[in-house]
Amino acid sequence: MRNTTKKKIVPILITVLVVLYIAPLMAFVLAAMGLFHPEEGLAVMFPLLCWLIAGGAVIVGIIRALVQRLDEIDGGEEEEASRY
Repeated sequence: MRNTTKKKIVPILITVLVVLYIAPLMAFVLAAMGLFHPEEGLAVMFPLLCWLIAGGAVIVGIIRALVQRLDEIDGGEEEEASRY
């Protein structure tokens, strides 16, 4: 196994764990939003929508960070920095 392949395992594992943690929470929020009746209005839906958007932002952010980290590993930036 190449040295860069070993370095890729942990970021991928952490990303998968975070997505597996956040995605069910988002599913519960969506389910809760479906259980409320329209007459309950925006007062109940607004906090749930905020939580849903925050969860989506976490998933998008961690996937973007993973892609950047994998690019850094492939580019050999760590090896270049260790020379100095």
